[in-house]
Amino acid sequence: MLTIILIVYKTDKKKLRNILSKIDKKYPIIIVDNSENYDFTKFRVSKKTKIIRSKNIGNGAGINLALKKCKTNYALCPDLDTTFKKNFIKEFFRFSLKNKNFSIMIPNHGNIKSKKNLIEKYDGEGSIMLFNKRKLKKIGFFDEKFFLYFEEIDLFKRCKKNKLKVYYATKFKIKHHRASSISKDLNKINNLRAWHYMWSMFYFYKKNYGFFKGIKKIYILLIKDFIMLIFSLLLVNKNIFNYRFNRICGTISSILGFRSFKRP
Repeated sequence: MLTIILIVYKTDKKKLRNILSKIDKKYPIIIVDNSENYDFTKFRVSKKTKIIRSKNIGNGAGINLALKKCKTNYALCPDLDTTFKKNFIKEFFRFSLKNKNFSIMIPNHGNIKSKKNLIEKYDGEGSIMLFNKRKLKKIGFFDEKFFLYFEEIDLFKRCKKNKLKVYYATKFKIKHHRASSISKDLNKINNLRAWHYMWSMFYFYKKNYGFFKGIKKIYILLIKDFIMLIFSLLLVNKNIFNYRFNRICGTISSILGFRSFKRP
C-alpha cells in the first residue's frame, strides 16, 4: 500500500485543493502543517487523512516526520506546486512495483527525452519523490540541517554512496511550477529563498567534498553578489539590494558554521 505525504506551509489553497483532488480516497494521506495553524475546514479530506501540526521545520524535516508516522512501506511526496494527471499516482506506483530494488523513484519533471523508461543514478532535484522506506532506513532519511534546497540532492548522493538505486522514470511526465505554492509577499519569499539557497549550497559541498571545495564552488558567486550589491546602491534599487544582501548573508552564515536559522 501507498501513503501520500504533503508538506504545507501557508500554501495557496487552490494548489492544495488541486493536489487533493488528484488523490484517490483509498490512499492514506499524512499532511504535515509547518505553518502550525493552517485552516483545513474548507477542504474535503478523506477519513484516512492524518494532519500533523508542526513549527516551521523545513521541507526535508517535514517529510522525515511524516515518514516516521507512515505505516506503509511506500510513500509518495509531491511538492504542492506540481501538477499531474488524475491517474498519475496509480500508474506511477504500479510501474514502481515492477522495479522493487529502488530506494527513490522520481517522475519526469524536466521533459527529459530518453529511449529508456528508467534512468539510473539520478542526482537532480525531486519535485515528486516515491520512497521505499525499507531501503532508505539503511542510511536514514533527509539531513534536517537543510531547511530549503539541496536536501534531496544530498539524499540522492548518500543513496549512491551506499549503492541504493535512485531512478528517474522518463515516461511519467509532470509539471513543476517552481516556488509558486506559497500565498505570500513575493519579494520576502524570494529573499528568504536566496538566503537559504546559498546557505545550503555551501553546506552541501562542505559536507560532501570538504570545506575548501565548498569555498571554491561559491567564491565567484559571492564576489558577483558583492558587485551587484554595490551596483544596487548606486541605482538606489531596494529590491536588488535586499536580494543580494540575503544571498551574501546566507553564504557567510554557512561558511562560519551557523545553522540554517533564517525563517519567514
